[in-house]
Amino acid sequence: MMSQRKQYFLIVVSLVISAAFSPCHAYTHADPLAEILEGPEEQQLQNALAIQQASLTKAQQLEVTGFIAEQYFARNEYQKAIRHFLKAEQLAADLELLPKQAKYAKMQGVATYYRGYYVSAVESYERALRLFELAEEPLQQAHLYNNIGLAYSRAERFEKAIENYEMAKALYALYGSEQDKADINHNIAGVYIESDRFEAALALYRNVSETFERLGDVTGLAQMHSNLGVIYRNLGRPQEAAKEYKRALSLLEQTDDTMSLNHTTMNLANLYFMGGQYDEALALLEQANTHSEEIEYQRGRVTAHEIKAKVLFAQGDYSAAEAALQRAYELAEQGELEQGNTEVAPQRTYLIELLLAAAQGKNTQAIELYTKYERERDDELNKAVSSRLNDFYAKYNNNQLQQQVDSLKQQQKIDRLAAQQRNVFTWLVTGLLLLSGIIGVLMYRRAAERRASAELEQKVQQRTQELEDLAHQLRSANEIKSQFLANISHEIRTPLTSIMGQAEAIIQGDVPDHEVPKELRVIYNNSQHLGELINDVLDLSKIEANKLELVITPVSIASLLADIDAMFSPSALQKGISFDIVNELKPRAGANLDYIRVKQVLVNLCSNAVKFTEQGHVTLKVSQNDKGLMFCIEDTGIGIAPDKLDAIFTNFSQGDNSITRRFGGTGLGLSLSQQLALIMEGEISVTSTLGEGSRFCFLLPCELLELAPEQYKKLVPYYASSFSGNVLLAEDHPDNRRLIERILRNLGVTVISAQNGEQAVELALAHNPDLVLMDIQMPVMDGLGALALLKECGFNNPIIALTANAMTHEIEHYKQVGFSGHLAKPIDKMQFCEVLERYLQIDYQDVELSQVDISDLRLSFEQSLPDEIEQLLNAHKAKDLEKFKRIAHRLSGAAKMFASEQLSHLIDDIERAAKFEDHEHLMLLLDDLKAAQSE
Repeated sequence: MMSQRKQYFLIVVSLVISAAFSPCHAYTHADPLAEILEGPEEQQLQNALAIQQASLTKAQQLEVTGFIAEQYFARNEYQKAIRHFLKAEQLAADLELLPKQAKYAKMQGVATYYRGYYVSAVESYERALRLFELAEEPLQQAHLYNNIGLAYSRAERFEKAIENYEMAKALYALYGSEQDKADINHNIAGVYIESDRFEAALALYRNVSETFERLGDVTGLAQMHSNLGVIYRNLGRPQEAAKEYKRALSLLEQTDDTMSLNHTTMNLANLYFMGGQYDEALALLEQANTHSEEIEYQRGRVTAHEIKAKVLFAQGDYSAAEAALQRAYELAEQGELEQGNTEVAPQRTYLIELLLAAAQGKNTQAIELYTKYERERDDELNKAVSSRLNDFYAKYNNNQLQQQVDSLKQQQKIDRLAAQQRNVFTWLVTGLLLLSGIIGVLMYRRAAERRASAELEQKVQQRTQELEDLAHQLRSANEIKSQFLANISHEIRTPLTSIMGQAEAIIQGDVPDHEVPKELRVIYNNSQHLGELINDVLDLSKIEANKLELVITPVSIASLLADIDAMFSPSALQKGISFDIVNELKPRAGANLDYIRVKQVLVNLCSNAVKFTEQGHVTLKVSQNDKGLMFCIEDTGIGIAPDKLDAIFTNFSQGDNSITRRFGGTGLGLSLSQQLALIMEGEISVTSTLGEGSRFCFLLPCELLELAPEQYKKLVPYYASSFSGNVLLAEDHPDNRRLIERILRNLGVTVISAQNGEQAVELALAHNPDLVLMDIQMPVMDGLGALALLKECGFNNPIIALTANAMTHEIEHYKQVGFSGHLAKPIDKMQFCEVLERYLQIDYQDVELSQVDISDLRLSFEQSLPDEIEQLLNAHKAKDLEKFKRIAHRLSGAAKMFASEQLSHLIDDIERAAKFEDHEHLMLLLDDLKAAQSE
């Protein structure tokens, strides 16, 4: 097995190589979760945390983050588990994966429940429930109702618990298993116990016990015996209660249910206390406290110290009892404050404190505590009496109403009998008329039923035909999608081969140092082409609609041919053949065409020519005719038999099987090329002689033009180094604003800056800039409001949304409301230049973008960070959630540009938790932020 040091060495080497030769300078993993699982089990979590920092797709991030969360959960590290479950939920939401989003929301609730924060757990459970309702998964909804009921039961909100249990029971009756039905009855029995309905609970357990034993459910049996212990204790049968508790503990030791083990241990300790077995009770309480600490169960620790205080008081050790009670208060206060509750002293401890004060001669304090105890006990009794009176009055009113209804019915019977006695003849006549009417109604209903049956049958036939048509359309759409993906996979391999070959040659030292930049340019061009192809594959809307949109722009033909030559000359040279390009056009010839699609067709045709030519030459000739451009690729290869010419443009088809065996390929390139040619209103023709060679001609109707010198020099749009024009920048964060201003000025642009949306509107109307870069979330007026106001005022120049929100649905929303485009933070300079090129005047130079020095901006951010964090904490303290969200979003955008990766991730987590209103997790993250600030 590979050592850990060697694994890390290989990971580092891979990162370095990828950073050097990838166009996006990022390391990617084909299957990161598989890599993690291949390692030793004890190192999988650390490996996952390391891989999580690499550049992954969102789908890969979701897999790795979910794995990390589950690992922390399995280790009972619930706080860390909750943080990663929240991240996984956000990623699933970005990818629109409802079931996974619901699963991770539910797991946050489970982890929160295990920490003893039951009401907070309900928040996550209800969020998951809404998602499962959208996903139409009734069994998962039942599980969530069950979980919510259990949380409410633990929080002693029994009415809410029963309400949710009944919802779960109804769904389990339709969709649940035998285990599900037994579990819900077990949970309902638990609420009966809490409500002192012991006989009802015992009746349920008689059936549940048989089911648990038949299913071999050890955990269910253990919890049942623990609850039976509670019943017998309350019925005054301590020996039977102790017997049931011990059975439960012996079963729980076979499971991982530490929470139930904790509760049962404390119940038995309390029973020993009541029976005067103090030493046994203290020993069990130490075990219970250890269990609570292991699973971070704050309430369990409080209860253990309360019972300990009672035992020590009974033993006469008042100082130790007072210390235990004080510790219980401290733990209770800590737990309640974490949940935003300022009540720190549970009522049940007043009596213990009262007894301690009386035993120590503190009579005044004892009287005060007794008064407080009586007052709160009376309040609870009044509430209970009021609740029962309300129930009684409701039942009484129902009984009164029922009596009135019965009385009216009786009077109606008497009146009918009297009428019958007075009008016998009239009654008979009425009966006959009524009988005639019934017969008529029955005949009418029968005829109506026949008509309805015929209409229903017709509708069923129509609906069946519609479903068959829909199924046919879906099959056709799926075939089109599969065909397109298969075609694109062929196109991806061609530039990838060139990239790998050139990179391998550089790594092995086969390329002289002075030629390395040239080879890197080849790698870059092929990588760019590969990236464009992958973007098309990922655009599902194009695949499912069976159409591609053409992007027509002025293109230098010389530039296009230079890319083709750089791609195929090295591979042709390796085979010992020549690859020549004959350009019969004018020196600065250009054309309005789709650069990517035309290049894609030429790459396919040239790739086939080089692949099927073993000696001689391949020539690409470009000429002009009355329709546009003619690209002819001629080779001295194996040629094509006359009877095979008609089949070569068919999907998955080559000349014969021997060609596939000799040269490989899927037979997709020519099919895809012909489809693209037809989309561009052109065509591909072929002439060939078997054994002598082939000639493919690609006719492309297009508008020809003569390019200006600066356009002719332009090879790749990312090398624009100078712009002219006015740009209005609206950005509220000062460091972000200064950075983007600096980038724009370095590119030759005149910059006008605004700190909020209101200023942006005023400056835009005053200066009429060529382009507006508008942040979305700003004070005074946000970017959406500023856009709407500018449109109302007649401002029609392009406005680009500038924001850290980069989810697909948000970008679509920005386009729908009127933004011309979108730029994500942190700023990617190449994408930034691409946007500027669309709207500003350009001076081209064949040099790469210069790096912008941001060391002073980074220092400024670090100096202002404490004040920013203070504002964030003040907003949270004031419970102003909307203000908190605004500050967190603004701080997150700046952190991505200037902060360390660790701090950036932490602030990003804070923004995400605020968005989901996960208050408990937010408290933990803010504590981490304070700790990071103090370091």
